[in-house]
Amino acid sequence: MFKSLGIVFLLSISTLATADEPVRSITVNGTGTAEIEPDRATIRMSIVARDEEVAEAQKSAAEVSNRVLRLTRRLGVDRDDIDTTGASVRPEYRWNQEDNKQELLGYIAERQMVVRIDDLDQLGAVIEGAVSAGVNQVSPPMLDSSRRKDAYREALRAAAEDAEANAEVLADSLDADLGDVISINAAPNVPGPPIPQRAMYRMTEAADQAESYNAADLSFTAYVTVVFALDD
Repeated sequence: MFKSLGIVFLLSISTLATADEPVRSITVNGTGTAEIEPDRATIRMSIVARDEEVAEAQKSAAEVSNRVLRLTRRLGVDRDDIDTTGASVRPEYRWNQEDNKQELLGYIAERQMVVRIDDLDQLGAVIEGAVSAGVNQVSPPMLDSSRRKDAYREALRAAAEDAEANAEVLADSLDADLGDVISINAAPNVPGPPIPQRAMYRMTEAADQAESYNAADLSFTAYVTVVFALDD
């Protein structure tokens, strides 16, 4: 699905040197968009465990990680799509006003996990299951599509059609006929990496099922600049 948006166009009547005579031209900008449903998601999770002993804090964090791994394995998520991006241990202090010094409370063990999902029907189950497993924080999922390049090319096509339509309007207003394309340039706006998006909760009818997510469409925009010749 794609649509053309309004554009801010630049009209220029220029003289292009040729072997015989000057060529009149018109320069226009075009904008196009394409929207597609996401079919992928990346979820970042943080696991934080506190204990008076370093080993116990690390053990608690590892237990949560293992529960998440069992959850994803049960849901059919490929092990290669799960990364442990970092693990750290640090002491936790509190300022004792009576003694006027810091006192050690214990240790904090932290782990970061990234889970990539190719089936958005599993998104709710993974998030809810991770929280139940003891994950402290789940960032908003980063939605993406396996068709992002195709969608961008659809937007490019829409932008080219938009530029041509505007050129025809301008040429008609100048009592001229639109000629061949002299040049066309696309702005370097290749789709970048996905950004976090807050997917909407959609309650399921069965109380024992995990809540699912209603993800919004992804939008891609393309810009082109086209130079047309004007015929008398």
